[in-house]
Amino acid sequence: MKIVLAPNSFKESLSAPDAAAAMERGALRARPDARTVCVPVADGGDGTAEAIVAARDGEWVELRVQDALHRPVTAKYGLIDGGDTAVIEMARASGLWRLRTDERDPMRTSTIGTGEMMRDALDRGAKTLILGIGGSATVDGGLGMAAALGYRLLDEREGEIEPNGAGLARLRRIDSGGVHPRLRQVRVMVACDVENPLVGPQGAAAVFGPQKGATPAMVNELDAGLRNAAACWREAFGADLLNTPGGGAAGGLGAGLIAFCGAEIHGGFDLVADVAGLDEALRGADLVLTGEGRLDEQTQYGKAPAGVAKRAKRLGVAAVGLGGSVSGEMSALYELGMTAMFSIAPGPIDLNDAMTRAAELLEHTSEQVVRLWRS
Repeated sequence: MKIVLAPNSFKESLSAPDAAAAMERGALRARPDARTVCVPVADGGDGTAEAIVAARDGEWVELRVQDALHRPVTAKYGLIDGGDTAVIEMARASGLWRLRTDERDPMRTSTIGTGEMMRDALDRGAKTLILGIGGSATVDGGLGMAAALGYRLLDEREGEIEPNGAGLARLRRIDSGGVHPRLRQVRVMVACDVENPLVGPQGAAAVFGPQKGATPAMVNELDAGLRNAAACWREAFGADLLNTPGGGAAGGLGAGLIAFCGAEIHGGFDLVADVAGLDEALRGADLVLTGEGRLDEQTQYGKAPAGVAKRAKRLGVAAVGLGGSVSGEMSALYELGMTAMFSIAPGPIDLNDAMTRAAELLEHTSEQVVRLWRS
């Protein structure tokens, strides 16, 4: 019997690799003779780099970079393919999680640390950069990232602007003369789990700005700033990015990566699954276990367990979803390819207790599923 373990992370409890390991322990206790393959997955948000590095047996690089407020922090990114491919999560440097609530200010925050990780990967000879861009603290259109890669961002007097949200409105010209010499030689692939455009009612400032500390007045200023940046990109690079799906992700970093780096935007789950080799793992499998912290009606909309179920159905493999909680109308998930879904909670349980015991509960439930399958 071949069993594939392909969970997303259980937020604040288990990383995707740790969740896969817990599932594997349970499966092997039920079926010691089974062949198991762990392929942790993600959807472009938190845990993207961890999932890919674990699935591809990569290594980590630690370095000092700047956080969203230009303070020195230690961050890390992954290397796979013998160092040819770097896997970078922007949130490790420029993430909202690094800021206190009273520090959230998208007029001041910057993606400069993300660019510093990219620059380090280029210095090490990486030929492909894969970026997960969920969880940002920024609405700077990628100006900080661009500055770290050597672009000069100039105002109407040819002075350099601050590469942050406030700088968007002041940008008038982009000088590419000092850009990293290898930037245009590499492939940049972006794992993105949203399709929001750069500007407008569904854009970066309006939708994501408030959670990053933007007031209504700031939202209007940032939206206008992003429009101005888009006009400068069109002038410098010939790219019209106002309405590009995913351009508004990470405060406009999606569009900024296309403009400054020639990046390709991919659906988060599909990019991670392809790089991690999920389809190859599923071929010839009898069962795949997937899951994340919560399975509900929203899971069908681009979430990793739904993506696993779709691919399993296409390859004729039964898919079972396990979640910290399972609720709502699930018929759409069954249509996508999910065979069954179970909560790992043993009954009424305190949330903190459930999160503390997540590995144990996931292992136990995985064992029960495989025991039933074996019968």
